Amino acid sequence: MKNWLKNLLFVLFSFVFMGVGILIANIFIKEKGNPLKDPNFLADIPADSTMIKSSLPVDSTDGWMGDTAQVSEPVVKTPSTIITFHETSDEIKPTAEEPKRKRDYDVVIGIFGERLNANKQVKKLQDFGYNHAYSYSKLSMDVVSAGQFDKDEAQKIASNLKDKGFDAIVKHR
Repeated sequence: MKNWLKNLLFVLFSFVFMGVGILIANIFIKEKGNPLKDPNFLADIPADSTMIKSSLPVDSTDGWMGDTAQVSEPVVKTPSTIITFHETSDEIKPTAEEPKRKRDYDVVIGIFGERLNANKQVKKLQDFGYNHAYSYSKLSMDVVSAGQFDKDEAQKIASNLKDKGFDAIVKHR
């Protein structure tokens, strides 16, 4: 067969296959949703999933509210005792205080896809003296926090953690 005929047939078959692919993609999008707008469009809701509803005020995390998360092992709960951190030289030492101050800031040091990695980071924080470090689930991720503080304390703690090599951010709850 001549080269120009081979090239013509190749181009024609390419357009036919591309058209069929576009048709199938459109049917799929109509039935399942657009994968470009919803990355979890194929995710099935597990039978043993738990709905997590938050009573926190809506902030920059309002997209997280009311989502479903699968809980396969116990999540470390938020500490019930309230602590204050006072800086003395380069170390931070926790001291007990009555619960008068608002503690609505978390010092988040990471978000992990595997709970084992989140638990390792919590242990690492506890080894550095942050005894009230904990993790909690958001969507299918585990968020690790050094604790709950007021705004000034949270900024000091985040700065101190950054000096120790952590990627710490202050997040309003």
